[in-house]
Amino acid sequence: MSNKNSVFSSQPYKGTRDFYPQESIISWSDRIYDKSKQKYYFEVLEKVLRQNGFCEYSSSLIEEAEIFVAKSGEDLGGGQLYRFEDKGDRLIALRPELTVSVARMVANQFQNLRFPLRWFTSDNCFRYERPQKGRLREFWQTEVNIIGAKAGGVDLEIMALAVELFQGLGAEPKMFKILYNHRGVLEKWIEKNNWQNQKTEIFKILDNWFKLDENQRLLELSKTLSKVESDKVVATANKQGLAWQEYQNIAFEFPELKLIIENLNRIYPEFNLEFSPAIIRGQAYYTGLIFEAFDTNPTNNRSLFGGGRFDDLLGLYNQNTPAIGFAPGDVSMHEFLEGWNLYPDLSGKVHKVGIVVEHESLISKVFSQVIPTLKVQNKSWDIDYTYDRAQNKRIESLKKRGCQEIIIVSNN
Repeated sequence: MSNKNSVFSSQPYKGTRDFYPQESIISWSDRIYDKSKQKYYFEVLEKVLRQNGFCEYSSSLIEEAEIFVAKSGEDLGGGQLYRFEDKGDRLIALRPELTVSVARMVANQFQNLRFPLRWFTSDNCFRYERPQKGRLREFWQTEVNIIGAKAGGVDLEIMALAVELFQGLGAEPKMFKILYNHRGVLEKWIEKNNWQNQKTEIFKILDNWFKLDENQRLLELSKTLSKVESDKVVATANKQGLAWQEYQNIAFEFPELKLIIENLNRIYPEFNLEFSPAIIRGQAYYTGLIFEAFDTNPTNNRSLFGGGRFDDLLGLYNQNTPAIGFAPGDVSMHEFLEGWNLYPDLSGKVHKVGIVVEHESLISKVFSQVIPTLKVQNKSWDIDYTYDRAQNKRIESLKKRGCQEIIIVSNN
């Protein structure tokens, strides 16, 4: 127990951020986050999503932990989960992602909803992992889902929507790429090559494909497969020879994937949108199309976000309907926007008026006359209450606080 004289750290909890208003900061550092930038990012995404017919929802920060353990993969459902027992001895968790929450919400009101649903939200999530560039313990995700539409044209639409979000943020084709795959193709490919017993290990290696060099890939595969089999996996992932042709033939057995392969690049010919066997997506609930967006900036060459089809997830709540979506996170997208210098000038959006006033005029003039007028003019204000300071000092102080205009209210 701390005593009343304890001095506590002013730093935020490791892996979380405090956001400061731009107008209050004298000089910025890497450890000071600008609230106006986060707000701009979410405003852009919301505009694009509403233009595409999506409506906003919100869910509880707390969910039952068991669902994440069962359906979110080893990392997310295991060591990364913030879980604890509440006072009723229930095992609960701070949500590590938002897809499970939307599935629960839809199942809860299944009979009262008009499908297909086009829903989005931007909410905070928590994962206990090592904080690093582009990855923190608390982050905001924008969950985007179409629920109640079977695989087909909607799969092409969700891929196009991901491109539109980048366009809305001002990104040029050279700045990012999107790679996509299909869980059904992966499963049939594994079955065709009789690798069912090695599937888990192969998927783990493919999931880290872009983090490993060629020698590391072969070394990891050799622990599970023969030399010939390892070479075939490498050739498939690298899109080479007969191995790649075999994978493509399987892909064209899925109409929704065939539609994307044949048309996505026609819609966006200038963008790097590529079918790739090396895209896995770690969550266990994906059932069909999967995809991942990457930053191509050499200083931040990493995955930004991903998504896909999760047709069976509502079955956990005794309901069934197809679903597809994706979820960009604000931490990785912030690094993307900073790296490519895509943030606009966010200073001075609102005209701010500084008011220098004497004590006697505060009520009679400022609150009764000046401020109502500024409201009508859609201007904001800041009042200097240091009556005993010299007028020039008070004006200087207001200008430092971001006031573009100064009003001096006298007692006369």
